[in-house]
Amino acid sequence: MSKPFTQLAVKFSHLPKYQRYLTILLTIYLIFTTLLGLLVPYIAHKQLPQEISTLLKRPVVLEDISINPFTLKVSLTGFSVQEKDESNFIGFDKLTLELDFWRSIINRAISVGHVTLEKPYAFLERLKTPNSLTFNFSDIIDELANRDINETDLSPSDTPSSLPHIKVENFSILNAELLYTDRVTDSRLHYPAMTLHLNAFDTLKNLEANGDGSNQFSIRFVGQNGGEIATQGKLQLSPLNVVGELQLTAIQLPQFWAFIADDVQAKLDSGQFSFNSHFEIKAKDDEPLQLLTEDGQFSLENIAFVHGQHQVLSLPRFSLNGISLNLADKKVKIASVETENLSLNASLTTDGLDIIPLFMPAGTSVQEPSSKSVQQDTASITQEEADQVTDEHASTSAWLAVIGSVTVKDYDINLAENRLTDNTPWRIFPFNLSTGEIRSDLKSPIEYRLDLAINHKGTFQSSGSVDAKQETLKADITLSKFDLNQIQVYLVPYVNIDLKQGELNTKGKLTAGSDEALHFSGDISVDNLLVKDKLHKKTLVKWQSMLVNRLILDQGKNKLSIESINFTKPYGRIIIAKDKSTNIQALLVKASPESSSDIPAKATTKPQAPLGIDIGQIRFNQGSTFFADNSLTPNFAASIEQLEGSIDKLSSSAKRPALVDIKGKIDKYAPVTLKGELNPLLDKPYLDLALNFNSVELTSVNPYSGTYAGYYIDKGQLSLSLNYLLENNKLKGSNHLVVNQLQLGQPSDSSLATSLPITLAIALLQDRHGVIDLGLEVDGDLDSPSFSFGSIIMTAFTNVITKAVTAPFSLLAGMFGDEEQLDKIAFESGQALISADEEDKLATLAKALLDRPKLTLSIEGAIDAVSDSRVLKEQSLHQKLADLSQTEVESLPSELSASSFPTQGPLSEALINLYEDETASSASELKLTIEKEHKEEAELDQEKQQTLWHIALYNFCLNQQVVDDNMLGILASSRARAVKTHLIEINKIPPSRIFLLDSRIDINQGAQQALLTLGAD
Repeated sequence: MSKPFTQLAVKFSHLPKYQRYLTILLTIYLIFTTLLGLLVPYIAHKQLPQEISTLLKRPVVLEDISINPFTLKVSLTGFSVQEKDESNFIGFDKLTLELDFWRSIINRAISVGHVTLEKPYAFLERLKTPNSLTFNFSDIIDELANRDINETDLSPSDTPSSLPHIKVENFSILNAELLYTDRVTDSRLHYPAMTLHLNAFDTLKNLEANGDGSNQFSIRFVGQNGGEIATQGKLQLSPLNVVGELQLTAIQLPQFWAFIADDVQAKLDSGQFSFNSHFEIKAKDDEPLQLLTEDGQFSLENIAFVHGQHQVLSLPRFSLNGISLNLADKKVKIASVETENLSLNASLTTDGLDIIPLFMPAGTSVQEPSSKSVQQDTASITQEEADQVTDEHASTSAWLAVIGSVTVKDYDINLAENRLTDNTPWRIFPFNLSTGEIRSDLKSPIEYRLDLAINHKGTFQSSGSVDAKQETLKADITLSKFDLNQIQVYLVPYVNIDLKQGELNTKGKLTAGSDEALHFSGDISVDNLLVKDKLHKKTLVKWQSMLVNRLILDQGKNKLSIESINFTKPYGRIIIAKDKSTNIQALLVKASPESSSDIPAKATTKPQAPLGIDIGQIRFNQGSTFFADNSLTPNFAASIEQLEGSIDKLSSSAKRPALVDIKGKIDKYAPVTLKGELNPLLDKPYLDLALNFNSVELTSVNPYSGTYAGYYIDKGQLSLSLNYLLENNKLKGSNHLVVNQLQLGQPSDSSLATSLPITLAIALLQDRHGVIDLGLEVDGDLDSPSFSFGSIIMTAFTNVITKAVTAPFSLLAGMFGDEEQLDKIAFESGQALISADEEDKLATLAKALLDRPKLTLSIEGAIDAVSDSRVLKEQSLHQKLADLSQTEVESLPSELSASSFPTQGPLSEALINLYEDETASSASELKLTIEKEHKEEAELDQEKQQTLWHIALYNFCLNQQVVDDNMLGILASSRARAVKTHLIEINKIPPSRIFLLDSRIDINQGAQQALLTLGAD
């Protein structure tokens, strides 16, 4: 064997030099390729899984490894790190990379042509163990941590190593899969398709000098349940610099909510979010990491929370626009926050809002701090300490967040109030809010505007500024058309009234601060108020309007001032029952022992000074009041009407009392005036008043004369002047009484009647002209338990009568009607039919007429020329259309009008014919004119053209109808005749006591009604 090799060596030595070198190089190359292509893959295939398995304490599988020694292409196939039960944990199908040897030499860098990782995967799990933070990779982390602790000889070098120069032409990760399973909550996240591309990567490339498109990357995740995460841009490793765009598109939120679903009662039924932004990451030596973002957009869409079978919250859109972040400067800016169409359904109970616990983690509770503890905590912190805490907080928290504007649009808040009432619904819709800039450092106030509607029965607007740092609010507020009937349910437990209607309006300026100093300045009005007494089923208080002008409430000064209070058509009702109690006394609901026990004991508070009140003027316009005394037999009733006047300069602090000037009429005819001074706001009220009655018919006080005097009055008039002075709770008064033409009637059988000789007393006191003129002096003590105005007046009157050898005489005003005005019977426009409400009034009137057989009644019909003529025209037009269409007028549609008129059929033809007959014009030409006027309207179809044509035909025909004075006179006479017929046939009033006035000559055009006047037989 040695001889051939010797011969070969000799031959080799005789070869030319270059051949010998080539042969040596070829031999070395062959050995290298053999080792690299066969031996290295074999050894790596055998040793690499074992080494990794020993390191991780996990089974490791590597199906194959190959190296192409010629192209230097390395390929690893079927690599996986398995669980201990040999299920897959992490791994990949194939990894290939190709080393560019010659380019590495030329570039003096490690150059790699292509690196491709195909179908990598990671199956992560949170395990269901006593420790809820145990994962299927926790053992690996623990193993690596222990190895680092034991290998103390591998301490890092004091000087950092420089970054190696590596170039990769293309790096790709294809079809990567990430699966996270949470065994605790039985939920999972699955991203089955992830890709990554990195082009022309150079570890030493500088982005500032990068103009050749190198170091560009792109990453994309696609979720199994929808949604996509993507980012792309450029990167630099030394120093670290990454610039790119990040997009999260339609990420489905329920898959994430599943991780906390067991801890939260509310269920996220649907919802998604999206986010995109430009970003830049920088890291330089000895400098903190810098993160910059700009032009970011974040949005939540179609959020819906349900509980059981009911939806509690839905939010179609919530977006943050123009987001920018500067990590180094600690600044976050958001150009605008926009949200709309939120729908919230909740119930307010004694425990608070019922939806709050639905979003609280299990095991937590919401407790409302008591007002006492809040007051104590607040009182324990001085203003100086609060300022110090604020300054320290500002110095330690350097982050600044700025929101350019917030816009809330069309929120719909549905609240069932069960705290004070039983499921009272309140709906706030639409709720709109917009703000100006909001800063986290609170250096500038927040400008805002708020608009909302309450149950579609009132609107509220407010605009102004909130200074969160100073804890102050400055606002313009407007409450419009708030229906007061909405608060009736809150009054039921306390007062026996029925707040039927009323409209509250207010407009003013409000200032409030943390020091509880509240200041309000503005106007308040309550219109069309109607309050009924629930016990008597009668009107208690009503008015057409109450306007409070320039109300100023200054809590800091403990003062309330009002420029003026104006009442228009106020009305009050006072009733004395058989037991002498009043309807006012019965208004308060008596609290039951059970309800009283539920009321918490009031905390002891520091007594406050009484509120100072200043009212410039209280005015009454067209007022009235009704008084009835049912303790008498027969019952007494009277009213004061046409009440006008004012109370000027009423104050709780002024030494000078308010001026009173009020006048009215008793039973429409007898004047009454009240003038003088008073101040009921003092601790001891003061008054000095003069009350005058003039020519009051004494027949109206027969209940009092029959009960106390023993006789009824056939005839007479009373004039009375009362002067009262109340000072230091002592009352003094002088009364001047004049009775003219008093004539007594039959005696009464009252057990309360005086034993004095009344007839003799009248004979003695009455002069030859039939006049009784008396002066009465009265006095009393308001501190006395038995004090009453009535008793002191009757005592004084009895004394005078006794001195004059007469019996005591009781004189009170009365009337026969109810609180309703019985002198007018209202009718619908164009009608002479009596409504149910007016029938009740006639029944009351008839009762009074039957009880007083000497009374007569005169009736005059009246019309409202405008409204009655309009209806009469419509009746005339409808009759003509019925005749032309050969049908009965009763068969026409009940709501026949211009806008609802049929565009086809007999009625349409009748309308066309009537138009051409009465206007002598062509209906077709009118139609062409309408089409020309609306030819530019793209949405005007044939049906709309027909409707507009018939509206015009109807209105032209309606305008052609003529209503003359004769027709109006007939209507007025019909109304008067209808009232008489009803009283005779229904209420059984004798015809001889009712007279019809001529309603056709000089027609009364006051209103659509019948006017009633009383006479005597």
